[in-house]
Amino acid sequence: MDDWRARLEAWFSERMPSAEHVEITRIGRLPAGASNETLSLDISVQCDGYAIGLPLVLRPERAGGILAPYDVARQFRVMRALSRTDVPAPAVAWYESDRAVLGAPFFCMWRISGETLPLFWYGDSPRLRAAARMLATVHAVEWRTAGLAFLREQPEASPTEGELASWRARAEHLRIGRAPLLVALGDFLTRNEPADARLALLHGDPNPGNYLFRGVDVVGVVDWELAAIGDPRSDLGFYAGLLTVFGGLPGEGGRTLLANAYEAETGRALHNLDYYEALGLYRMAIVMAAWASVSHFGMDAIARRLTNLLGPRWAA
Repeated sequence: MDDWRARLEAWFSERMPSAEHVEITRIGRLPAGASNETLSLDISVQCDGYAIGLPLVLRPERAGGILAPYDVARQFRVMRALSRTDVPAPAVAWYESDRAVLGAPFFCMWRISGETLPLFWYGDSPRLRAAARMLATVHAVEWRTAGLAFLREQPEASPTEGELASWRARAEHLRIGRAPLLVALGDFLTRNEPADARLALLHGDPNPGNYLFRGVDVVGVVDWELAAIGDPRSDLGFYAGLLTVFGGLPGEGGRTLLANAYEAETGRALHNLDYYEALGLYRMAIVMAAWASVSHFGMDAIARRLTNLLGPRWAA
């Protein structure tokens, strides 16, 4: 740890050449999701007789995990672009691609103070409504103007096909691309995409743990590794998929408390939520396959839910 700390202090000193002394005064792990490794750092910077404290968060790139392959450069780029929008993503400070510093690429961002919540919503509340408004704010971002067009890796693809492409790549990375459920569900999603599908910025995983609250206000939206361009209902569908796999309260036809709050806050009726939950379950099937210790449980739950949503052909 001492060598690791010394290398990082030297790296910070290079980033701030006018400083007389840079010291890491505290290192701690932040609570994060199953996929992330996140460190909280307090940095003391001394310059011209003054000591300034910098509250930072460091996100290193993991070599493997349930969302591999990881790309912290992409996350950094997304969050930097969001600084020009109404979405309160943490401000990013530095990105480092050289593995010699910590053994992996990493980036640093400013730390936002706020309260996180458990994985699910269990009833209506001011915080649920605030989260729904914030998700709508994410979806309203003018993503081309903000410099986020790079997230649409296949410009000619439909909203669903654009999303499926990146998840199929994950499945191939895990060597499960030809799994029967994934093939059949991918074909179904391609053939049945709603006619009103549109393109918007997606957070990728809008569960309550990815919002930071002060009181009833959302002051930060974190964990942008799954950011994408797709239909806004895809975010709601992924949250519904989380409920299926991890034991929340799924509703009828893809509806959840978050979807209901989103509809109420935006005043826009949500159609075809069963389709978008199926899209969320496609993504969850890949996540659960990567999470080998519980994959059988996850796949069984996904098959049962697909049967409920789409009919008996999905029964395991």
